[in-house]
Amino acid sequence: MNSTAGGRFSGSPTFAWLFLGKVVLLFVTIVVVWALYAYLHVYRLDWLGWFYAQLFPVTNALYSLIENYFPGDMKYQVRAAISEDLGQRSLFLLLLAASVELTLYTVFKLLKWIAWRTAAQ
Repeated sequence: MNSTAGGRFSGSPTFAWLFLGKVVLLFVTIVVVWALYAYLHVYRLDWLGWFYAQLFPVTNALYSLIENYFPGDMKYQVRAAISEDLGQRSLFLLLLAASVELTLYTVFKLLKWIAWRTAAQ
């Protein structure tokens, strides 16, 4: 167990440092997703089309969920609100952002673990 110094655990990061780390991770994720999407849009449009085609059944399933489980008066309002926003492109960007953030977080934790192991020896 860590010893306390001044009522705080020594060695544990403060909220401000953890928050700053998450902000940096979010910023790097946004930049990487933007760069990957720009690359795919400019140089690999066929890959982007393939991803959109693979996400088409998911989009249709979401639309059918709205059609079947929302009340009649809300159904058309909700469908109109998301018809432009929730297409294959939005789903692709959400999945790309999630995978990039998971990858960056894993790499960061791996580097931290390697640095800790190196310092311990």
